[in-house]
Amino acid sequence: MHTGSTGRMWWSSVVRTLTAATRVERRRSEPQALMRAAVALVAGSVIGWAMDDRTAWAMMMVGAFICGICTLLPATRSRFSVSAICGAVFSAAVFAGVYLHELGWWFLLFLFIGSYVAGLWRAFGIVPGIRACLMVIGAMITADLSPGVDQGLVMARWIAVGAALVVAAQFLPPYGMRHHGQRRSLAALYGALAGYAAEGPAGRLPSTPFTLARTALGVLPSAARRPAGPLFALYGAAEEVRRALKATAHSGDVPRAAVASVLTAVATAVRSGRAADLDTVLDSPAVRDLRQWRGAEAELLLPRLTEALDITRYTLRRADRPGDFDLHDHHFAGFPADAARFGLQRVAAELRPGAPLFMNTVRIAVGATAGEAVGRWTGSFGGHGLPSHGFWAALTTMLVLFPDYGHTLTRGWGRSAGSVIGGVVAWALLLPDIWSHGALVVAATVLALLSFCTLLMGQWVLNLFITAWIVFLVGGIGLAPTTEAAWGRAADTVVGALLGMVIFLILPTYHHNRLPELLARWVEAQRDLFGALLDGYARAGAVDPAALGTLRLGARQTRERLEAAIGSLAHEPRGHRARWNATELAAIQAAVFDVARAAALVHGNLPRTHADAVPETALFAAEVRDHLDRLAEDLALDAPPRTGDLRSAFDHVAGSGRLAQLSDPTAHDGISHARSRALTACLRTVTSVEHLERAALGRAA
Repeated sequence: MHTGSTGRMWWSSVVRTLTAATRVERRRSEPQALMRAAVALVAGSVIGWAMDDRTAWAMMMVGAFICGICTLLPATRSRFSVSAICGAVFSAAVFAGVYLHELGWWFLLFLFIGSYVAGLWRAFGIVPGIRACLMVIGAMITADLSPGVDQGLVMARWIAVGAALVVAAQFLPPYGMRHHGQRRSLAALYGALAGYAAEGPAGRLPSTPFTLARTALGVLPSAARRPAGPLFALYGAAEEVRRALKATAHSGDVPRAAVASVLTAVATAVRSGRAADLDTVLDSPAVRDLRQWRGAEAELLLPRLTEALDITRYTLRRADRPGDFDLHDHHFAGFPADAARFGLQRVAAELRPGAPLFMNTVRIAVGATAGEAVGRWTGSFGGHGLPSHGFWAALTTMLVLFPDYGHTLTRGWGRSAGSVIGGVVAWALLLPDIWSHGALVVAATVLALLSFCTLLMGQWVLNLFITAWIVFLVGGIGLAPTTEAAWGRAADTVVGALLGMVIFLILPTYHHNRLPELLARWVEAQRDLFGALLDGYARAGAVDPAALGTLRLGARQTRERLEAAIGSLAHEPRGHRARWNATELAAIQAAVFDVARAAALVHGNLPRTHADAVPETALFAAEVRDHLDRLAEDLALDAPPRTGDLRSAFDHVAGSGRLAQLSDPTAHDGISHARSRALTACLRTVTSVEHLERAALGRAA
């Protein structure tokens, strides 16, 4: 490829990330969480101002601000747990930073280790990873700013007081329902099901809502799972509804609008906890007509909807049936028995080279250490900035680096632009010599509150207010002239952002050349899943629900990684290295969804009685395993997939035994409907895999 063409690709990718960096997201934190964080921040500011102690005021603001951000980010645990854990860890980090300050440049070694652990914490999700980075930033604050041990301990105590104010603010009403994070995730899951039901055959059901809901339930400790049992059952009902919707996707007899209305009502009621949200929809004419629906599709779908409604009523304390909810162990099947051990396993899985987050973890550790070193080396920018620290550059590098090119550059441009604009605005506001200490306190408090309000609106908007807040905070404490604070914060942020982007380019993760491997990993997950499901036709109850849940989770996670990689391609500069173009990738995504729908059909038709069993499918299961194993190998080696073998194997197996009876239209007497659908499920498996092979070859389905 010519140099000019390559240059245009790079320039085009930069323009796309710059454009994305200027967007303002229409997202807000939860009003109740925002109110509690604001109360803690204002309380810290008022207490510090009343004490007439500028150090106490500033440090309480810092502690309340950072721990307040931790409570504003979406969480799967209760607000009490999040605030207490973050407050305790952050306080411990700032106290540790006081003593690490005495190590001088040796502090960088501890920073590298802490940043590496924070990067590993991304295995639990983006938000836990950001919280872990904020904890490391706590150590950097006192390690850089502490004048000495005695004064540093004073700073750390007041920061801990600010963190404690955030914890105390969580006890303010309203208290809401228990397991708020789990209910929110389940509501999003049922909302996704409603959207899929309304779209019909052309729709695609994303797997991410299922993974998020499952993760939210999985973090609950063992002692809390029985009280949250109905929520686990509601998740199980969603799985059943998903399979029923996929099995009836191509049917024209399904009243999709009414089904979507029921699922939307469940989502709304689970989120709000109000029975009226459920009753309003269920009393509508469309849903009343749904009760009169008859047919094979109705027999498959209506019982699942009824189960979801019954569980929702129970969670709202309005069970229509007598007695308590009948909770069994199968409702917890597939969830890790020990949440802590499962978490350690997830972290350990990212330690191996080639793991999804391995390279990003290395980048974060290298970037934070390099940012601190560069910040210390540049010093005060020739007397125009704040001397003797580099944590602004380091924290910017940590928070800019993401696992993909697009997010990293977008965050880098956004944080740089917001900091420069915020520094200029704050400097201009402070030019007139009219600011008293009390006015600076009020302005800093207002800017911190605006930072809370814009936390989820985009990097440039957020950093505009954060930079202005820091300038007023430094001015209020008298640490340095406001001009130096405005310049130093903006310059350090730009340096940190550029450093983060350069480190990504040196240690890159481009998804264009990872797509064959990611698709191969997904095929391997489907190999194991189909093998277990088809083996389940040998006898009723042959499938272990816990093992099946683990396989299904693995298949979803690999699919989400594949879809995330495809979604990030538009921002990457190396499209010439892609094996498939945009049209072919769209065909692959459609084929992936078709295979997942076939797996749902196979699962939905598993035998429930001894008479329904078809042992001959065990032979076909072995063929499916072998074929998908070869397909995964071909994809991983970037070789053309070998096609045709699976259909030949199916024809051979279908020519004998009970499958032969089922395929013979004259031999259906006395054969159950469930057994006859076994052939359909097997045939659908063949056609969906062939669809995937054609898409991988770059041919239209």
